[in-house]
Formats: sequence, C-alpha cells, structure tokens
Amino acid sequence: MFTKEEYVEYFRELEDIIKKTLTIYTDMLNSLEDQIVRSSLEVLATENMDAYRFMKQEKERL
Repeated sequence: MFTKEEYVEYFRELEDIIKKTLTIYTDMLNSLEDQIVRSSLEVLATENMDAYRFMKQEKERL
C-alpha cells in the first residue's frame, strides 16, 4: 500500500490541479457576457470547488 507521505503528496498534486482549473474557470466567468455559457461554467466551478474542499480535508486528515 501507500505510505502516509505518498497519500499527502497525491492529494497535494490533485489539489494543485483543481486549483489551476478553478483559476481558469474564474477568469473565464469574469470575462464572459453570454449568460448560457456563464451558467454552465458556474456549475462546473462549483463542482470543482467542492472537490477542492474534499481534497484539502482528506490531506489534513492524513
């Protein structure tokens, strides 16, 4: 199995990926004027934020 350090590193990498994605979504939301596309991106950003919070919780739990 994995060591505690390997799990922490794994979650850190996932957290970084999700953070970058959230930054991209936020930048796009700030520049969009089309409400249909904006609404779709808001849903994706919310889901990614939930995933980000989960990753942080799991990393801290370890």
